[in-house]
Order: sequence, then structure tokens, then C-alpha cells
Amino acid sequence: MNDYFHKVHYYETDRMGVTHHSNYIRWMEEARVDCLDRIGCGYAAMEASGVVSPVVGLECKYLRTTTFDDTVRIRVRVKEYRGVRVYFSYEMQNEATGETVFTGVSEHCFLNAAGRPIILKKQLPEADRALRAALEETE
Repeated sequence: MNDYFHKVHYYETDRMGVTHHSNYIRWMEEARVDCLDRIGCGYAAMEASGVVSPVVGLECKYLRTTTFDDTVRIRVRVKEYRGVRVYFSYEMQNEATGETVFTGVSEHCFLNAAGRPIILKKQLPEADRALRAALEETE
């Protein structure tokens, strides 16, 4: 499990003074990119090898609000990996209170440069190994 920290910026809040809901999706991406870099299969390396991994599904549950200057701890893990699809789970907590403010799951596939689905193990075996190892850590 990897922890990523995000400090809520003023521009991320709405007229009511709370974080706008769309920002949580961006934070999911920030945490996921960081997680992939840490486990050794970052987006930059994948894309340099001709592989992209778009988001094909999202699940979100907003539990509590955050506000300007809060620090949010984002726990991201590889929830499921099938070789052609990967699922990441996210739990966001207010660092000061420990309260869970958001949970979510993102679903991704793997495509080649032509936009065709691929099996990651065949195209990038090192990324496949890294995702399998990360999955095993959470089981």
C-alpha cells in the first residue's frame, strides 16, 4: 500500500468553502501515478514503450468534506489485476482528524499505440511483474 499526501489548495474549493468534488478524481490520478512510479512501472516508461493505460471506469463515494489547507492522505493499492485490466482502490483521509473522506476505485485497460487492447505481460513483462507483486502485497 502506498500513501500519497495532497494539501488542499484554495482554488480547489467552491463557493461553500469545501473541496469541489471533481478534485478528488484528480487526486486519484496523482496518487496512482506516484504509486506506479514507486512500484517500478510508471506511466512515462509505459508510454515510452508504446503502451497507454486509460481510465475506463470510476467508482466514487464522498463521505466527508475537506477544506482549504487540509492535508489529505491518499492510500492507493492495486485491488485487482488481470493482465489486460487493472483496478486501483483509494481511501482518502483527513490527515489531522484521521476521518475517511472519500473512497474510490478506478479501472484501466492497456492499449498499444494503435489503440488496440494488449496483454501487458506480452508487451511489457517488467510492468506485469511489478503489478503482480503490488497485488500480492495487498492480498
